Amino acid sequence: MSKAVDFPLVSRAAGFGLIAALALATPLSGPVNRAEAVNLADVSVADMAEKLLPSVVNISISQDDGSGDDTRPVPKVPEGQPFEDLFDDFFNGGPGGRPHPVSALGSGFIVDPDGIIVTNNHVIEDADTIEVTLSDGTSLDATLLGVDDQTDLAVLKVNPDKPLPAVKFGDSRKVRIGEWVVAIGNPFGLGGSVTLGIVSARGRTLDGPYDNFIQTDAAINKGNSGGPLFNMEGEVIGINTAILSPSGGSIGIGFSVPSELAENVIDQLIEYGRTRRGWLGIRVLEVSDELAASLGDDDPAGVAIGSIIEGGPSDGGPFEEGDIILRFDGHPIESPRDLPRFVAESRIGEPAEVEILRDGMRMTVEATPELLDEPAVVSGDAETIAPPELATPDNGADMPDTADIPVRLYGMTLGQLDDNGRALYQIGADVEGVLITEVEEGSAAAEEGLLPGMVIAEVAQDAVATPQDVRSRIVRLISDGRRSVSLMVASPNGDLKVVSLVLE
Repeated sequence: MSKAVDFPLVSRAAGFGLIAALALATPLSGPVNRAEAVNLADVSVADMAEKLLPSVVNISISQDDGSGDDTRPVPKVPEGQPFEDLFDDFFNGGPGGRPHPVSALGSGFIVDPDGIIVTNNHVIEDADTIEVTLSDGTSLDATLLGVDDQTDLAVLKVNPDKPLPAVKFGDSRKVRIGEWVVAIGNPFGLGGSVTLGIVSARGRTLDGPYDNFIQTDAAINKGNSGGPLFNMEGEVIGINTAILSPSGGSIGIGFSVPSELAENVIDQLIEYGRTRRGWLGIRVLEVSDELAASLGDDDPAGVAIGSIIEGGPSDGGPFEEGDIILRFDGHPIESPRDLPRFVAESRIGEPAEVEILRDGMRMTVEATPELLDEPAVVSGDAETIAPPELATPDNGADMPDTADIPVRLYGMTLGQLDDNGRALYQIGADVEGVLITEVEEGSAAAEEGLLPGMVIAEVAQDAVATPQDVRSRIVRLISDGRRSVSLMVASPNGDLKVVSLVLE
C-alpha cells in the first residue's frame, strides 16, 4: 500500500497487488551468523538471510472501496435475455460485480513465537480483513492488537499450529553511519526479497512528531512497508516505513523507524492496545545564539521554555519560562524534537531528573510526566514548539495562578495591572495590558523612554495580559532571529505610543 506524507516526493513503501507470496526458506534454527567481509567483494549475507527469511511475512488486506454505495441506476434487462446473468453479477454484487474489494500488500515480521507480528499502521489501515502469509506459504487470518499512527506502527496476532520463528530487536542507538544493513520484505508482492545497503544517516525527520528515522540505501520499494531492517548480527534495528522517490520506486533513499523508538511502542500496543505517552505541559523553543545570550548562557545548547501550559503537569513548578533544558532523565537535549520524544518514552507518574540552566546557573530539578491524551495533540509551528507539547490538557485543574508573579526584562519590572496598580498610578479603567512597575536607570527600557506607571498593551502587535505573556512573546521573537520588537505602550491617561526595543 502506498501512503503519501506531507514531505516532497516521500511515500510509504507498501504496495497494491494480488501477487501471491513467493518466499520459501528453511526454518530459523540456531544463532544467526554475523556477516563478515575482508573487502567489498567478500560481502555476503547469504547465511544470515537464509536464517532470517522465515521470520518475515507477507501481509495482505482487503477493504471495500466504497463502490457498494454507488447510487447509479441499474439497467433493466428483460428476463430470459442472454446477458441477464452478466448484468446481474456486475451491478448487484455477484462474482466480479459491485462492491469491488481493494487488496493491498505489505510486509511484517514475527517478534514472538506465539504469533505476534509487527508491521506499519498504513499497511493495515482501514482494512476489513488482514491475512498473513508465512514463508512456507501458509496463510493465517490476523487480528489487530493495536496501532500507533504517530509512529506508523501496528501489531497483529495470528494463531499458528506450532511456534513461529521470531527475530529479536537490536539497539539502534549503537548503529553507525556506514554500517551494512539488510532489508527483507515483500516489494511489489515478491515475497522474501533481500536487499543490502548501508546506514546513510540517522535522526531523519519527515512529518511525525516523534520521527527519528534511520536512512538507508538498501532498496526499499512498495510492499516493503512494515518489513525489518537488520544489522549484521541479524537483529532488527529498524522497521522500513517510507521512501523518497519521484517515481514510487527505490532510488536509494529509504527510512526506517529505529528500534529504540519502536520497541517501547510495540510493548505498549501488546499490553494496552494503545500507546501511553508522557508529557510535561511546556512549550519549547530552539535556542539560538541571541536567545542563549539573552537568557544568560554563552552556549546555544538545549531548548528554552517559551511558556508553560495552564493546568498542565508543569503548571506551578518546577520550571520557569526562560529556563533552558539541557538534559532530561540522562538524555542530552539538542533540539526541540528531542524533548517530546524522551518525555513520551518516560515512565508516567514517576519523577525524572531534568538539568536546566536558569539565570546563567546550572541546576537539576525533578519533573513528573503525566499521561498525554493523544486526541488532544495539536500541531504547532516548529519554531515555537515541538508538536506534542501543544497538547491541551483537561481544563478545570486546581493549579496555582502565576499571572501575578513579577517579570524582569531589559531593565524593567512588569506586574499584573490590578486595582492597586490603577489606584497608585491613576490609570484609567479603559487601559488594559501589563503594568511597568520599575525601570532601571540606563537600561534598554529607560533609553526608550519607558517609565513606571506605563502599560504595555501589545508586543509585536499581539495583545498581552500578563507579565508572562510579554516574556513569552519576546523570547519567541528572539528565537525567530528578530533584533528588535515593537511595544505599544499606554500612558496612565490612555495615550498610546509605539517604542522599539532592541533585543540583545
